[in-house]
Amino acid sequence: MVINREISKEDCKKLSIKIKDDFYRPVNEYKSTIFLCGADLKQKEKFRYQIADLIMNDWWNSFYYDVIFPEDIFDDLLYSSKRQDLLSLENMLADSVDVIVIIPESPGSFAELGAFANDAKLREKIICIIDRKYKKDKSFINEGPVKLVRKNNKEGLIFVDPDDIKNSVEKLISVIKKFKKKSSKRSDKISLLQLENYILPSIFLLEPVTKQLLQDLTAYATEDGKNSYQATVTALTALTKKRKIEMSNEGYRLTSTGLESFFNLKKTSSSVKSIDETIALDNLRLEILNYKLRNKKLKV
Repeated sequence: MVINREISKEDCKKLSIKIKDDFYRPVNEYKSTIFLCGADLKQKEKFRYQIADLIMNDWWNSFYYDVIFPEDIFDDLLYSSKRQDLLSLENMLADSVDVIVIIPESPGSFAELGAFANDAKLREKIICIIDRKYKKDKSFINEGPVKLVRKNNKEGLIFVDPDDIKNSVEKLISVIKKFKKKSSKRSDKISLLQLENYILPSIFLLEPVTKQLLQDLTAYATEDGKNSYQATVTALTALTKKRKIEMSNEGYRLTSTGLESFFNLKKTSSSVKSIDETIALDNLRLEILNYKLRNKKLKV
């Protein structure tokens, strides 16, 4: 009879540190994290959708840039049973992203620009993309938050041609590279915004894996047991929406899309870690299988 063992708290803690140090941290250091705000992504004619599409579906750009959408994070938290204040959630951006790209093209994005531009820490990370036809408008947006962004950093303001989105993305990438050099993002800290990049390898190593075990791993890795449940649920919800994971009777598993995303992250990791360290992750998965199924001691 095959025995499927539960992983002990002690081994869980060791495992969480290993995933964080050998996989998550090199990816987080190497990739630039873009927090992309703008119109609803369902509006494909808008700048936001087109820019996101050109970055995420381009092999080269997707290798170097991680695009995060506020609705993937905040909606689940704000409407959960444990409601949190939006401004307190926004504060995590200062430590968690390299740039905040805002395209003011909807009421929601106008509010985001105003809120972020009025925060001294976040203002340093803002890149505002505006249709060039509005460049000289004497509007509240131009005279208020846009002026604050320009005053803080002239390169944080990009006027673009809506008929040449590809060139607009090239301008954006050029500015992001400059921002990256002075980024204050903490690569040693796992925040809610980057938790997906920690959960994905965790599921790869342990699948099928329960929500409770993922929560335990998250608590140890983030050193925040108080908020580990909601953070884990939010990351799992986002990964499910993106069809990267699925829930079975035994626990969470990667889908084919999730497996592809994991291997893409692994390529990023291997570009800054040695081949031996990258292979070690695969060996760890075999070790975990032997631990769970063959009752062998886990060597972490």
